[in-house]
Amino acid sequence: MAPRKIEKARPPQLRSLMTRQKLIDAAIEQLWESGYQKVTIAAISARAGVTHGAHLHHFGTREDLLAASVDALFQRSVAEYEVRMAELPRDMPARADAALEQLRLVAMGRIFEVVGELLLAARTNPELGTRMHHYAISQRALQKRMYELAFGAAALQDKRILLLLDGTFAIFLRGLATLKKTRSAAELEEAWLAWKTTALPVLLAHLAEIGAAEPQSAQI
Repeated sequence: MAPRKIEKARPPQLRSLMTRQKLIDAAIEQLWESGYQKVTIAAISARAGVTHGAHLHHFGTREDLLAASVDALFQRSVAEYEVRMAELPRDMPARADAALEQLRLVAMGRIFEVVGELLLAARTNPELGTRMHHYAISQRALQKRMYELAFGAAALQDKRILLLLDGTFAIFLRGLATLKKTRSAAELEEAWLAWKTTALPVLLAHLAEIGAAEPQSAQI
């Protein structure tokens, strides 16, 4: 008979990190499937396979957990974006076109749908509103990181370029993401192509003015 394998106990710090990650993943799934009003600590804990006390240890309130979860989701989305950016062409205009498509991929994922749920709830929940304010600060820094990876730090010094990228990602695509449940894929695609057809030439013109042929300062 083969000797029985003895599984080594995980260090407490590692177990703690794993429990925290389980809670975050479960909260994202629960929020995605059920919406804010139906998200409960009991449901999240059960889904994560942890005790209610584990939630209290890592996150004081439901609002703490949900805000931390959307922040983690956005960071994960940006990390995936960063990997994809390394494979894009470095010459313009191909890079600009591909970068806008990558921004769309991030925006049309889960992030803006779950954020929308929490922002709506924050109107009548001051505690959640405070947590989402902190999330917004983190999100802004990550947005700029995405722009820098695409076009370089120098491009972000031009307010016209920054405004155009914000208008595309944080306003237009954010709005488009909220329509996913009420519009067909063809309608969403048509709206996006109409926007990009207008925005891309303007973006390229601004980039050409400052000589941003490729993202010199972004580490990709």
